[in-house]
Amino acid sequence: DDESAVHHAAEYVAIFALVALSGISAGLTLGLMSLDETQLHVLSRGGTQQQRNYAQKIIPIRSNGHLLLTTLLLTNVIVNETLPIITEHVVGSGTQAVVTSTILIVIFSEIIPQAVCSKHSLAIGAFMAWPVRVLIWLLMGICWPLAKILDLILGPHSGFTYRSSELKELIQLHSSDAHHGGDLRPEAVTIMRGAVDMQSRIVRDAMTPISDVYMLNVNAVLDRPLLAQIIQMGHSRIPVYADTAPGGYYDPYVPAISQRRILGCVLTKNLLMVDTGTPVREVITQQLAVIQDDTALYELLPLFERSHTHMVIVVKAPVGGRPNENESDDGLLLQPVRRWTDEQLLRQLPVGVITFEDFMEQLLQRPILDEKD
Repeated sequence: DDESAVHHAAEYVAIFALVALSGISAGLTLGLMSLDETQLHVLSRGGTQQQRNYAQKIIPIRSNGHLLLTTLLLTNVIVNETLPIITEHVVGSGTQAVVTSTILIVIFSEIIPQAVCSKHSLAIGAFMAWPVRVLIWLLMGICWPLAKILDLILGPHSGFTYRSSELKELIQLHSSDAHHGGDLRPEAVTIMRGAVDMQSRIVRDAMTPISDVYMLNVNAVLDRPLLAQIIQMGHSRIPVYADTAPGGYYDPYVPAISQRRILGCVLTKNLLMVDTGTPVREVITQQLAVIQDDTALYELLPLFERSHTHMVIVVKAPVGGRPNENESDDGLLLQPVRRWTDEQLLRQLPVGVITFEDFMEQLLQRPILDEKD
């Protein structure tokens, strides 16, 4: 009798252990596989101290997603197939064993563990990281080939990344005035969305056409009427042009304004110390960089830094430079097939100018209005 009691006690302990192991494997399958690698890397660097510790423990076992998945699923299947066999010795054979094991699995091995692990996946995953690692090594001989087959068929189980349009919407969801109630102020959201847009917008979208640019003729003289006009316009930088096209000839079939060669610009503040009657050519202080009109807006920032000026000349891109005008199918800016060389850029006719203020307006997604806009 004592031996029979011990035997029954061992069976109950085995049932409890199998149900617990089944619940752990099922819960970890849902919890760990719901943790995206990209999300884990973000938390390991930008989360709280506790989140960083949790993420750093989980990343090594989550890095091979298919191996982790096959290990947990194989463990769950083995346990669930073994449970009815042991239950049969306790509650009897046939329907009773099936019903009992099914109830135990559904309630204590599926519903409760998965509900808990889905809510606290990071903490539970970190706590079970080492046991899972041991389990992976124990089942490596069976699971590793299966994981490799899945890698070959489906590709690596890598982290999820967002396209530019999806990233913009993700940022919008984190706004403090959005439905989900994030912690980003609306102004910060606007700037971040504008920064994402920078790679899909080109210089042509933000430049001022050459016909709308106020310029000074290089042969003009800074007399009082011209100085009064400059003050009235209110610009801090004014391009200076020559009437001859870059090639040195004049085309009667092209508007004269489109054949102006920009020599540089005048800083208006420097005119405070200039005597009346000084030629404009003597006050040119800055040479302007030149850029194609199909260049991505984000390329302007390093150009402004290198050229030490807030104004850039824009020229027409080579014909046939872009297979699709603005965007590819995935929302990314396509690079032009052809580009002018540095020497060719200087010989092209300007089609407009773009300033640092234009760049900032695109970033802020709103116009910057000054006293003489």
